[in-house]
Amino acid sequence: MFDIGIFAPFGADHDRNIAYCRDAGASHIVLSTGNVSSDDAPAADALKTLADQYASAEVVLAGLTPPRLSLDACVDDASRTREVGYMRRLIENMGHAQIPFVHFYLSADAAPTDPDERQQHWQGLVGIFQELGQIGEGVGVRISTHTFHVPDRLIWNRETFSNLMAATDSPAHGLTFCQGKSQMAGDSLPEVIRHFGDKVFMVHVRDIATKAQGPTTPEIEQRLADLGYLEVPFGAGEVDMVGTIRALKEIDYKGQIYPEHFPSIAGDHAAGLAWTLGYIRALDQAVVV
Repeated sequence: MFDIGIFAPFGADHDRNIAYCRDAGASHIVLSTGNVSSDDAPAADALKTLADQYASAEVVLAGLTPPRLSLDACVDDASRTREVGYMRRLIENMGHAQIPFVHFYLSADAAPTDPDERQQHWQGLVGIFQELGQIGEGVGVRISTHTFHVPDRLIWNRETFSNLMAATDSPAHGLTFCQGKSQMAGDSLPEVIRHFGDKVFMVHVRDIATKAQGPTTPEIEQRLADLGYLEVPFGAGEVDMVGTIRALKEIDYKGQIYPEHFPSIAGDHAAGLAWTLGYIRALDQAVVV
């Protein structure tokens, strides 16, 4: 059976997060760094105290989500110094607190279309990853990077992420496998999992639909126009839920399954999360390899 993790449903209300984990059967949790410190990278002692608070309730503080890495950091020295400096302090402090994963997102902005500029950004990104990988290796923290899904980003599909991993070549770097992003990038979900193997550090499960199902509302039509997809209840959309779980079992995945995006129930986000946890647990039990 896979361990199930959640992204803190109640932010910095750690007592309520713990109660939710206990009631819903979640064994791991990921917090935003903003849930700990709004100014700089959270201090080592503060992270250790927080990790111990969760551990006392038998919940593992598995990761922290820092601010996104900007495109400017790839080519601008001042931006790189500021952002990599933040990440250096964060990773070192996480190592002290024995928090194993940085849940890392790159910029959501489009990369330059000019080939030379894009190559400069790529080289800068590789340099940053090489530096962060060395820091992570030194303190026992792994950096789990979430990809995007459209070609105007530097990292957006299996091929581009493979190129990044080959260029950085560090055991500290790996993939946050996101069903939705891989689906929209046009990749085969089981093949992505099998390709990266033990480089899959974290797994985000979600289901999406790129066409409206049944009667629509202006809000649904606007979301489809803006994003090109809808978040739908697990099992109701286009994502290969069964194939994903089967492939994870085939590679003997030892990490957690995290529901990422999902519909609320009667406007209640926590209720929607509880429903998805039940779905994941049932699917895990049903799929045998």
